[in-house]
Amino acid sequence: MRGSVGRVMDEVARGSAGRGVLRTQVRWSDVDLFGHVNNAAYLRYLDDARFALFDMGVDEDGQLTSSRLVVVKHEIDYLGRLTYRPQPIDVEVWAPRVGRTSVDMAYEVLDAARTVYLRARSRMVQLDAASGTPRPFTPDERAAFEAYPGDDPVLHAW
Repeated sequence: MRGSVGRVMDEVARGSAGRGVLRTQVRWSDVDLFGHVNNAAYLRYLDDARFALFDMGVDEDGQLTSSRLVVVKHEIDYLGRLTYRPQPIDVEVWAPRVGRTSVDMAYEVLDAARTVYLRARSRMVQLDAASGTPRPFTPDERAAFEAYPGDDPVLHAW
């Protein structure tokens, strides 16, 4: 596990089913005028979980690495109305598919009662830092993703 992404309440753990888990708080600023977590805040939760668990191009000292893993696609199902609360939420993340130059990340955002508020998938592509073109994962990069296996998330069709 790479560690916290900086907020005092964040914890990184391994959940049941081998998923990585970022435990975090809903911030007051995450809630929009409709009284629920805004869609942009959910993307930040997913981003925080990825950065906490994987080398996303910045090391623990904040220095750029040779890794340039970029998002090329998000698919998101909003399944419930998550509101501001003092209790933490969990962002579970796993890698259902690891390709030669790309990886799919799957996520669920849930509370302590295991109510799922969001289910999502992101496709990430590994780029060469110098050329900006896709490059194959190193064995260590591949092993980091393969440490969090799981099934594809069940998303609703359009």
